[in-house]
Amino acid sequence: MLSDHWALVLKTSSTDWGPKPFRSIDVWQSDERVKDFVISKWQRYEVQGSGIYVLKEKLKKLKADLKVWNKDTFGNLNQAGEDIQRHIQNLHARDDESELDEERREERRILLAEQRGTKHR
Repeated sequence: MLSDHWALVLKTSSTDWGPKPFRSIDVWQSDERVKDFVISKWQRYEVQGSGIYVLKEKLKKLKADLKVWNKDTFGNLNQAGEDIQRHIQNLHARDDESELDEERREERRILLAEQRGTKHR
């Protein structure tokens, strides 16, 4: 007889690599300007040293520039998400009190779909 069970490894080690040098925000993937921004900034950085040092320093500079660019381009995304969540909760409360018309129900459906889309990217 053969078993239908498979071993499952959930975690093999607990290595802490320290702070992450670079993160990408999902909304950047849909913005065509980000590629040109990164290329132009990367080419302007002048760093001397070994290859790995140059890479580390350029990533550090790019991270700082991307933070500013992100805020200027998209504003505070966390605040925007919190505002959407509050609006959805308000619509839920109004629906519980039978005060929500079909137009507001559709608005809520759209907001919920957008919220789910941003969480799963």
